Amino acid sequence: MVRTIPCVCTKGCSTCCTRNVTITPWRGADLNFIRQEGLEQWFAGRLQISGPVTTPLMTTNEYAAACLRGSRPTIRPPEILRPAPFWKKDCCAIYPVRPFGCRCFASEHPCTSAEAAFLPDFYIAASTTMMQIIEHLVARILGKYARCPLALCDISTYKKIAQCIPDRSIIIQARIRTRKARPLPGFLLLEEEQEKVDLLLHSIFSTGLKE
Repeated sequence: MVRTIPCVCTKGCSTCCTRNVTITPWRGADLNFIRQEGLEQWFAGRLQISGPVTTPLMTTNEYAAACLRGSRPTIRPPEILRPAPFWKKDCCAIYPVRPFGCRCFASEHPCTSAEAAFLPDFYIAASTTMMQIIEHLVARILGKYARCPLALCDISTYKKIAQCIPDRSIIIQARIRTRKARPLPGFLLLEEEQEKVDLLLHSIFSTGLKE
């Protein structure tokens, strides 16, 4: 049986929406949605005022590989909290197509800027496992892992968004900050988490892909 959590998150809750958004290149649906809604100029403005974006030290699978080798990966200090670039009028402007990382945010009790969200260990383990699999697929198919939506503005498909950004150098800098996706080195699962996540893994690995 799949266990669910008593999530208390509701529309308008934005405590978790204060980090840089990591997005993979094939999640073009995120920016396509911006185009369909006619939000290019608004979105370009949001990207320009979102502040400096830190470069990730590792992707999820790089971190997992280091841990499995017995290393102690360096953890970057917490970033300055800023509203996510997709935030508009107390709601996520692309909620129907939000990135997977955003979909993982949840909490069993109301959280605030002073009190962190609470999630059971098995949920965090399952989310991390999914992010590892997604990165593995990106590595096999595309080879790159875009750090933030701004990096995708360098693609011709999103030319209209890029045209609303006068300083093209920030797009170039965002592209430079992209990291190469890495293949799956193994899962970061404790023995007590394995059984709870096995059902999820079985469902994923037994599902065929359509051409």
